[in-house]
Amino acid sequence: MAASKHENHSHWGSLGMNLWNDHPEILSPVGRSFANIMEEGARRQELPGYEPVYRDFVDYIMRCTHRIWEEKNVGLCRTHYSEDCVMHTLAGPAVGAEVVVQNTIGALAMSSDRQVFGEDVIWSDEGDGKLYSSHRIVSRSTHLGNDMMLGHATRREAGVMTIADCLCRSNRIIEEWLVRDNLRAVMQVGRDPWEVARAQAAADCTGDQARHAWRAEKIADVKGGVDCGIPEHHPAMLPAAMLRSALRDDLYGEAAGALSPAVELRWPGNRHGYGRGFWIGCLTQMRGALHAPAFSIEHVAARPLPQDDIAVAIRWSLTGVHAGSGVWGTASGRELLIMGISHYRLRAGSIVEDATVFDELAVLRQILGGLGA
Repeated sequence: MAASKHENHSHWGSLGMNLWNDHPEILSPVGRSFANIMEEGARRQELPGYEPVYRDFVDYIMRCTHRIWEEKNVGLCRTHYSEDCVMHTLAGPAVGAEVVVQNTIGALAMSSDRQVFGEDVIWSDEGDGKLYSSHRIVSRSTHLGNDMMLGHATRREAGVMTIADCLCRSNRIIEEWLVRDNLRAVMQVGRDPWEVARAQAAADCTGDQARHAWRAEKIADVKGGVDCGIPEHHPAMLPAAMLRSALRDDLYGEAAGALSPAVELRWPGNRHGYGRGFWIGCLTQMRGALHAPAFSIEHVAARPLPQDDIAVAIRWSLTGVHAGSGVWGTASGRELLIMGISHYRLRAGSIVEDATVFDELAVLRQILGGLGA
């Protein structure tokens, strides 16, 4: 897909702008209490155009999320998203602050007790007044209202991981990439993911098919193989090289050498495990289903963590032909697109944590004929 008018693929790292460990006074939420995160006080970072309540960029991401989701002040989306903001998901793009307002109200109608816990905010300075955040969230909610995806209210509890990458300027999100573990949400309320995906695919096949053109355009972009720039010695070099070795060269054992032997992994669905073998299994499940794959890295960021650990965020895309039967059922022959974001914790030159999110329900939807040709 062609870059939107907001997106800039020559990111801050390749332009030699602020170093990843500048602004040590801007702390990650990792290791901090909620009271400390929400403490009000003086500005710690220049934020032209941002509301005075925000102390720094991490505070902006954490606090505005709290104000909208925890305090249920959904109308704040109108002052925190631009009117032409483009939101990218694997279900398709959407445009505008009013869409965000309506989607947030719909989510609360389904789960009015929803709580969102920000695990980390990994950010970068993109230049020209733009700041980029990769915000990892774990939500807790009860399925209290009827919903198109989850069906009739079950009153079951659910909890899923979401990562939202946001490009921001002057108090507003001007572009967003959102990945959520929707497959896990469906499973937790007792619905069959294939049944849900089949209904979504059937709806996709009605109406103007031009609305799905973005997917073919995005697949063509990924096949073009253009990665974002990663400067030498940037912490993202290690996990980026690991992903490329696995998904481009099929060197899984060599790639896994970047991982601590006891690495903890949280992946979509029920994939929660430890060790290099588990990681190789997660990758080969995808690769076994996808023939002639193409892989691209689209954005990276890194920030210091307590005790000399480093947090790295990588936004990536993977495409290929569903020609292998396995984790996603019988081969369909469809060309599939996966949009993912991975958060890594590095310690002493090794990856000790991997939290990866992509919308696997939307993958099933594509297999069943949804989201366009």
